[in-house]
Amino acid sequence: MEQTTAHHGWYLLAFRSELTDDITPLAVGGHRLIAVKEGDRVRVLDATCPHRGAHLGFGGRREGDCVVCPFHGKRIALGDPDKHWSVAEHTVLAWGDALFVRLSDDPDGDRGFEQAVKGWADTYPLVEAVGLQVDVHPAYVVENAFDPDHFKAVHGVPGTRGMAARTGDSGELVIEGEFLMQTSPWQDARRLEEIRWQAIRTRTVRWDYRPRFLARAFSPSVVVTEFGPPEELHVIVTGSVPAPGGGCTARVAIGVRTDQQAALPALVGGSRKALEEDKVVWENLDPHAVPRYDARDEPVLAFRAFCADFATRTAPGGAR
Repeated sequence: MEQTTAHHGWYLLAFRSELTDDITPLAVGGHRLIAVKEGDRVRVLDATCPHRGAHLGFGGRREGDCVVCPFHGKRIALGDPDKHWSVAEHTVLAWGDALFVRLSDDPDGDRGFEQAVKGWADTYPLVEAVGLQVDVHPAYVVENAFDPDHFKAVHGVPGTRGMAARTGDSGELVIEGEFLMQTSPWQDARRLEEIRWQAIRTRTVRWDYRPRFLARAFSPSVVVTEFGPPEELHVIVTGSVPAPGGGCTARVAIGVRTDQQAALPALVGGSRKALEEDKVVWENLDPHAVPRYDARDEPVLAFRAFCADFATRTAPGGAR
């Protein structure tokens, strides 16, 4: 996969904890952005001053619906193309601690994400789990959901079943199957130890816990996974944002029901551990190796074809 910096789909741009000021500089690859806080609302706009190219996120100050440029003091309107000096505004979707953005109004770029979030947001409010800088092409982060064999090899999942990819009703990419496990990984440590010793004594392993795995990629940079049986279902959102100098920021957020809050610390800790395990593999890949795919790679190939369907976007000033 060639390095790309921006496409017309969704990004998990930032967590609310990262928006430390009224105006926070952000970026999607070479596309410079600012996040502007207005109470609980967050707006995302281009950051490059149309006068002489200054970055409005470094020294710019808010005056009404404008940002005063730190270079020449011009008042730059926020998302008002009728004004002589203005910067473009982008579509934002807030879900709990997570802030998502689209850099294009291309209707093909949504893939049903906005509607899907409406069904999740109230029941599964997202909590920040982990953000990590990784020296790898950003698509690898989301691709992991479509790589069944890596769950066992990298993360020690005993087994999987099904895990077939298909196109969803809104053009998103879906993979669905089961994990084969002895018990829920969110059980307390004593119970897990009892089950382990029982398997050793009887020399029999029972896959009594078979949580459903349903992942939906809405862009090359955002995948939402529903994991677990109905009584303890939780939602995991994984995203990646290309960094200006290469590599990406990988982020994971977790959503659980109010009656499942006790599981949240283990879920957050597990997400951090898993991302660290993935980082070791990602940062030691040989980008020049010629892959030799087999039948187990069909979901990966489906994801790569899905990514190819997203057009790249030219950033203001010609950067990509």
